[in-house]
Amino acid sequence: MAVSDTLINTLFDGRYRILRKLGAGGMANVYLAEDQELGRRVAIKILNERHANDEQFVERFRREAKNAAGLSHPNIVSIFDRGQAEGTYYIAMEYLDGRSLKELITARGPAPIPVSVDYARQILAALRVAHRQNLVHRDIKPHNVLVDGEGRVKVTDFGIARAGPSQMTEEGSIIGTAQYLSPEQAQGAPVTPASDLYSVGIVLYELLTGSVPFGGETPVELAMKHLSKVPEPPSRLRPEVPRDLDFVVMRALAKSPDERYQSADEMDADLARVARGVSVSPETEEAATAIIARPITAATVLAPPATPHLPPPVYYDYDEPPERRRPFWPWLLALGLLVLAGFAGWLAYNQIQK
Repeated sequence: MAVSDTLINTLFDGRYRILRKLGAGGMANVYLAEDQELGRRVAIKILNERHANDEQFVERFRREAKNAAGLSHPNIVSIFDRGQAEGTYYIAMEYLDGRSLKELITARGPAPIPVSVDYARQILAALRVAHRQNLVHRDIKPHNVLVDGEGRVKVTDFGIARAGPSQMTEEGSIIGTAQYLSPEQAQGAPVTPASDLYSVGIVLYELLTGSVPFGGETPVELAMKHLSKVPEPPSRLRPEVPRDLDFVVMRALAKSPDERYQSADEMDADLARVARGVSVSPETEEAATAIIARPITAATVLAPPATPHLPPPVYYDYDEPPERRRPFWPWLLALGLLVLAGFAGWLAYNQIQK
């Protein structure tokens, strides 16, 4: 069966009523569905037809379900079920009424600094759980981070995550997305939790500045920059970024994994200090920048960069001042004025009749 929009309004695998399409990627389509047995809305990720007969893609798809199902945390999308139906494979997962972080950045540009720090800390909370289970995500990027209207962040797509540093990659293989790859991923070398933290650093950089630190026309060009080019501190593009936050980002983006944060806890602790206004950085910008300046060598072919595929929404205003929101009291006031006006009119009418 062709996995297409003809699924909408059908009952998939005898259980899931497909309501609408949420998005599409290179490997799978995602639909909003109603679980007829449990009476709840879920997101159904269905492998594209052209990949359903590819053992490598099927294995990655199954691995995503298995990896994520073993991780229970508020900042990780929960997996409910997986199966095979109608000539393809699917995963039933938690539905989050929100948008991807990439869509939000594309639509609104840089996020408020407190929001940027908060989102990064929530991503780190998810990675803390994964890393403690010896699982490295390997594809942290804004496309794989979902945000709801209350500012809750959830990490998804553990399809290329692997356990154990020696099992991460086959020699010379490149897995990930070019703009967010760590230098060691660009080399096809084994990865560690520090590789995920490098990607978090790029996501935080993009939240703060509206752009990734390295641009390029080809994956190889991007790889070379990850391996050897020192990015500008975020404050060069956005002067209000505090020096201490500059330091956190620049340390996360160190070329050598040994120079980066060694755990999600360590990076989160520094971001918590930044949020409290406590200093974490060296005395000089040169010292903060030097930590990432040592290049490493070699570049190989990367996976092509991904692009957002849904119409961009807006940043949610859960953290904005109350006056920016739409309070309910003006409607009550308007209703009260209408009632008073009606009552006054009734009194005037009675006076005239008398």
